[in-house]
Parts: sequence; C-alpha cells; structure tokens
Amino acid sequence: MTSQTLARRAAIAYALPSAGFMWLQLVYNHYVFKYAVDVLLIPSAVMGAILFGTRIWDAVSDPLVGYLTDGTRAASGRRRPWLLGSLGPVALATFLLWNPPGVLEGTLLVAWMLGAILLWETAMTSFSLPYYALGAEITMDHHDRTRVAGYRHVFGGFGQLAAIASVGMLTSAVAPRQTAFWLQLLGLPLVCGLMLVAILQLREPLEHRTRGARRSFGAFVDIVRNVHLMWLSAILFFEICGSAAIGVFAAFVCEYVIGSAGLFAVLLLAMQLASYAATPPVVKLSRRWGKKRAWAAAIVLQASGYLGMLGVGPGDAAWAIACFVLLGVGAAGASVAGLSIMADTVDYDEHRSGERKEAMHYSAINLTRKLAFGSMAMIGGLALGWIGFEPNAEQSADTLAALRRLFALLPGGAMLIALALLARFRLDEHEHARIRADLDARNADG
Repeated sequence: MTSQTLARRAAIAYALPSAGFMWLQLVYNHYVFKYAVDVLLIPSAVMGAILFGTRIWDAVSDPLVGYLTDGTRAASGRRRPWLLGSLGPVALATFLLWNPPGVLEGTLLVAWMLGAILLWETAMTSFSLPYYALGAEITMDHHDRTRVAGYRHVFGGFGQLAAIASVGMLTSAVAPRQTAFWLQLLGLPLVCGLMLVAILQLREPLEHRTRGARRSFGAFVDIVRNVHLMWLSAILFFEICGSAAIGVFAAFVCEYVIGSAGLFAVLLLAMQLASYAATPPVVKLSRRWGKKRAWAAAIVLQASGYLGMLGVGPGDAAWAIACFVLLGVGAAGASVAGLSIMADTVDYDEHRSGERKEAMHYSAINLTRKLAFGSMAMIGGLALGWIGFEPNAEQSADTLAALRRLFALLPGGAMLIALALLARFRLDEHEHARIRADLDARNADG
C-alpha cells in the first residue's frame, strides 16, 4: 500500500471540488471584511469582533464534525454522505451571507451577518473536513501525498482565478450589493455541480471504513497528544495570520495608499498566477529537499513579500505586484508541502492509537485557520479605528503611513515566527517511513 501511487484520473477527480471551494473561500477571505465595512457600513471594530467571535462556535463544531465523519459507517463510505449532504447548506449560507435584506441596518444588520457567518462556517466545515480527510487517505505514499496536494492546489487555482475576477467586479461595481447577488446566483449552481460530479467518482479505501474513533473523549485526547499535529498547528497559525492580512488590509492599501481600488484584483491575479506556476517546481523540490525545507523556503518568500510592502506609496503598482508575486510563490509551497505533512501526522496517530482520524486531524488545522483569520480580522478592525481610518473618505498622511506599516509588519512578523517554529518540527521523511513500515506490517498481519 505504501509503494502504490494514485492514478492520475483519481487524483484529478479528487481535486475537482477544490475549484468551487476555493472560489467561495477566497472571495470570503479577501473581501467580506471590506464589503461589510465599506458597503454595508458596519463599523470595522464590530466586524472584526464578529469574525473573531464566531471562532468560539468553530471550537465546538470543527472537532465534532471531524469526529462524526471519521466514525460514519455507511455503505458509501465515511466521507461521501457528508460531502453530498453539505451541498445545499453551503449554497444557502453563501447566498444569505452576501445578500442581507436592504431594509436591515444597525443592530439588525449586525445580527444578520453574525447568523449568516455562523451558518456559512458550519456548512463549509461539513464539506471541507471530509474532503480534506479523503485527501489524506487515498494514498499512503509519503511523496505521492504531495503530488495529490499539488493537483488540489492546481485545480483550486481555477477557483482562485474566479475569486479574483469576482473581487475585481465587486471593487469596481457601482452597485456592489447587486453585483454580489448576481455572482452568487450564477456561480453557486456551477460550484455545486463540480462538487457533485466529484462526489460520484470518489472512493475511499475499504479497510479504513471501520477504523474511525471508537471513543469520543479518547479521540479528542489522541488529537491533543499528537505532538506533531500540535506543532504543525502552531506553525500554520502564524503563517495563516500572515495570509489573512491580505483580506483585512490589502484592499484598503490599494485604494487609499496606492490610489487604485482596481489594483487589488490585479495583485490577487499576480499572486495566483505565480502560485500556479510554482506548484510543479514545489512538488519536485519537496521530493529533493524534503517537505520541511521546501516549506521553509516558501515562508521566507512570503515574509519578504510582506515586508517589501513597506516601500509602497502613491502609484507604486509595479512594486506591489512584485511583492505579491513573491507571496504567490510562497503560498504554493505552504499549500502543497505544508498540507501534505498533515497527512503524515494521521499515520503517526494511527501508529499510536490504532485508529484513523483524518477528519479530526484536519479539524484541528481548519480551526487553526479560522482562529488565525479571526484573530487578524479582530486586530485589523481595532487597528483601523485606532489609526483614524474613515470609510469612503480621504485619509490623513499619518493614517496612510500607519496602514502601510500594518500590512507589512504584522504579516511579515507572523511569517518569521512560523519559520522559527518550523525549524523545530521533527516529523521528517525518515521518521514517517519507519511509521509506515510498522503500519503496513500490522495491516499485513490482519
């Protein structure tokens, strides 16, 4: 089982839903904060508090969904019932999130956004956890997992391009709320269709269907005791904090510091194209250098891109594009090498507990991502108010300088912390090979 690689057709079938998923996720990550502040006119501190406060529910829902999907025993497998059942809620929650009734304002509008975000996060969790868990079990080969993650990243790139186009339309629209309505009305059926086609093709290993966690509390204890997963979560927290700064600050920097609101979509496009082009080299370098070294190089590039934004000013579009190219190349390394390591931590847990809990492991990563995004949103919301930012108004020179520093130093510093933590990560290829050899021997003995 260890030596077998996944057929290309199966890898493509698995990667297909990531196109729709990334469209939904990146439009949310990159624009929901600015949409709420500049279009819906919700105060930045309030919106930051909403995005951070919903993490309290995520701390319950993510591990619970992970445990339930790992323990599902259906004829179609542990993952497919969840993937199929989440399609309707994902579509409904997305539409409600971007289309609050026009008559709502003040407290009622805040309550609507809070409820819509809670519903959206829960629905997305119900899809993403079984989806990423399946990616950790359809191949057991150490480097083939990086290849599968590469396919997922490449197909996710199509969704990212669609997200960039959508953000560009929203930032340049005369009536952003109407534009959001039509984007969701036209895009959601396509997203659900892509997911449905893949669900009908996906299969998980038969031998995994009865290896889910048997003890709920014990399963949670196993996750916490997985030292490699906890260390990986800490690394990802700071790296994702850096990435989340794009959704919090970049649109404001483009419009108010550089002087071009439309530049934001161009920067996202430059980042995505660079990430797309870098994916095959990252897969090859990961085989040659090891996942850890490839990921470390990616974090260095991201830190350089963010810190480079200290030099932007009015009209500095070319400099900003160069910085975002570095961010894109670095993002490819994190998405491919970083998430490939997560699958290895599942094997470590099975070696200790005798159970396969892919979804619970990814729930820890998913919760880490949400906490990082929420933390940066809260910090950004408070910081914008602190530096004197006023929506849809001319900003003072001090406010613009502070905005530029926030976007450069906060994520740049977070990336450097992630790099320091990664240097102490210990689950390498040789240790994983030893673990897999023991597991294969156990499976061969029944």
